[in-house]
Amino acid sequence: MKQIIVTIAFFISAFTFAQNTGTISGSLLDFESNDEPLIMAKASIKETGAEVMSDENGVFKFENLAEGTYTLVSSFIGYETKNYEAKVISNKATTIKLHLRASTISLDDLMLTLSANADKEETSSISTN
Repeated sequence: MKQIIVTIAFFISAFTFAQNTGTISGSLLDFESNDEPLIMAKASIKETGAEVMSDENGVFKFENLAEGTYTLVSSFIGYETKNYEAKVISNKATTIKLHLRASTISLDDLMLTLSANADKEETSSISTN
């Protein structure tokens, strides 16, 4: 009889603990192209270091998060990184829709990069002779 009571108490406490978490889910969309989903975009939580990739619909999900405020960082190659603060409430799902803009490179940045690469090549060809 004692073992049954202990077992029941264990399951009740485990069930109660599991109820004190929430989720953050959402979608990562392209701002410039009519909300097209960004497939395989990265979403991470700064405070925990957890990372997930968005699916074919641009959807991501973080589960079992303790109640509190988290900084969600979303990124995709060729797009600007975006930070968003999300509040997690126990037993609730927080849903977010994030739009990422394509990043731009100025002509000056491109020329500086090309110039730096040319200098490296020139230095390596001089040092090998």
